[in-house]
Amino acid sequence: MKDSCPICRGIGWVCERHPDRPYDDEAGCACGYGAPCRCNDCVPPDTSRLSALLEASLLCSASTGTC
Repeated sequence: MKDSCPICRGIGWVCERHPDRPYDDEAGCACGYGAPCRCNDCVPPDTSRLSALLEASLLCSASTGTC
């Protein structure tokens, strides 16, 4: 995300209905849902191992009480 983005003004989000305006009541528009701006290249975290780690943690605490 760029702090100097001319579209979202560094917020990283735009109005879904008006993608040329920042998603902000005061600085832009929030009449619809928010949508990521083109400058918002954040990649969601990798959660592919989360269920396996949670399951192992639950099995460990259930069998011994602590790990």
